[in-house]
Amino acid sequence: MPGTSPDRWSRVWRERLPDDPLDVVHAEPAAAVAAVLAGDVDAAVLRLPPAPADGAALTPPPGLPTTTPTTRDGWAVVPLWTETTVVVVPADHVLTVVDEVDVADLAGETLLVPADDVLGWTPAGVDVVEVPDAATGADLVASGAGLLVVPHALARLHDRRGTTVRPVPDAPGSRLALVWRTDTEHPHAQELVGIVRGRTAGSSRGDAPAASGGARDGRGTRRDGRGGGDAPTPRRTGRPTPRTPGRGERRPRGGGGGRAR
Repeated sequence: MPGTSPDRWSRVWRERLPDDPLDVVHAEPAAAVAAVLAGDVDAAVLRLPPAPADGAALTPPPGLPTTTPTTRDGWAVVPLWTETTVVVVPADHVLTVVDEVDVADLAGETLLVPADDVLGWTPAGVDVVEVPDAATGADLVASGAGLLVVPHALARLHDRRGTTVRPVPDAPGSRLALVWRTDTEHPHAQELVGIVRGRTAGSSRGDAPAASGGARDGRGTRRDGRGGGDAPTPRRTGRPTPRTPGRGERRPRGGGGGRAR
């Protein structure tokens, strides 16, 4: 998934668990949850939809999975970070004179909204033009057809000559999380949490915040020996090792390492 660092995660994994390979599987964000449910991957890094306001029903934008993982439904959900939303504008646009753009400054502009939108947010007072995808939207910004509002990593991915990016601090950000099913949790899930969060080898085990329920002893592991959804200490078993998250991960069908999107 754009905005993640799977190559770096894989390198750290090899240093800490050289005997348990970590495989990274790339896929579209909307397919990540289905891949975990199908057992194709052990875990996934995915974008979460914006938090609903005033108790409104949560409707994921079209570029995200139709099912949002929650701890109530048997998922471990480990928040990672919230990515800044930016506006992509032509290089000669008036908004380039400021370092940051207020949401109110977007009023009156033509906003290109991609069919694979992951934000689910549209500022007030804009003229909306639907486009096939974010890549097409970036091309159209370069031609002067409008502006594109996306998470910063997508703006970097679809960088075009003749365009400029400005952060929109008061726009909703894009929340990223590492998720997996607690009923099929991989033994090294918490090691993966530590690596993705950038913890050192000495602190990566047993100190993640709770992501799911279950009785645990003083070391943060379940009394039945299985890792919990939050901070259990991973143990080596004959089960495969999880793969680095990016979007979703394939679950291995035998020996070997695990997979992560």
